[in-house]
Amino acid sequence: MATVTQLHNIIEFPVSANLRAASHKGWSYLLSSSLAFNKSIDHAIRIQKPNEEMVPQWIRKLITSGQCSTIYVEDLSLPQHEQVLIKQLCDQYSVSLIGLSVNDKQAGAKASNVLQGPW
Repeated sequence: MATVTQLHNIIEFPVSANLRAASHKGWSYLLSSSLAFNKSIDHAIRIQKPNEEMVPQWIRKLITSGQCSTIYVEDLSLPQHEQVLIKQLCDQYSVSLIGLSVNDKQAGAKASNVLQGPW
C-alpha cells in the first residue's frame, strides 16, 4: 500500500512523476473537502467535494468528459449499483478511480498526516 503525506492539507504523492507522465492523456482530479494537490503537479485540478448524494454523478461526468485520466476522492463511499456502473465507465474510458482516506492520530490510527488508499 502506497502512502501519501499530508502537510498543511497539501498532498505530495510519491508517484508524482507518474502523474506528470500521465498528464499527456488527461487530467487528474481530486474531489476533497480538506486536501489539495501540491502545486508542482501538472494537469491536476482540485474540486470541492459535493454532498455524498452528488459524488457518483460528479464522478460519472468527469469520466465521460474524455479529458480525465485519474480521479482521487477523499472518503469515497459508493452504493453497490454505482460501483458497478462507475467501474464499467472507468474501463471504457481508461480512467483510474482512487479512494483516499485521511488517518487521524487522535482517531487511533498509527500515523498522523498520512493518507492511505487502495492503490
